[in-house]
Formats: sequence, C-alpha cells, structure tokens
Amino acid sequence: MAPDPWFSTYDSTCQIAQEIAEKIQQRNQYERKGEKAPKNRTQALMPFPLS
Repeated sequence: MAPDPWFSTYDSTCQIAQEIAEKIQQRNQYERKGEKAPKNRTQALMPFPLS
C-alpha cells in the first residue's frame, strides 16, 4: 500500500507551524526584555502570498 500523500502534507505543515511558533516565541522574548526584535523576511519563507 502506497503512503497517503496527505500525511506528507500534514507533516510539512506541522513543521512549518512549529518554526513559526518558535519565531513568535523568540520575538516575544525580545519584547519582554525591551529589545527590538530583528525583522524576518517572512515573505521569502512563505511558499504562497499573504492575502
């Protein structure tokens, strides 16, 4: 039985969500310290346009 492509898409989506959550946590840590968070180029990371 061939693997379901849905699982591959799901795993990729979970990985991206984890990376985003980590970046948000880092940004929040900077803000708690009173520092400016470095700007991320999210558009370059996103495989699709933000609408």
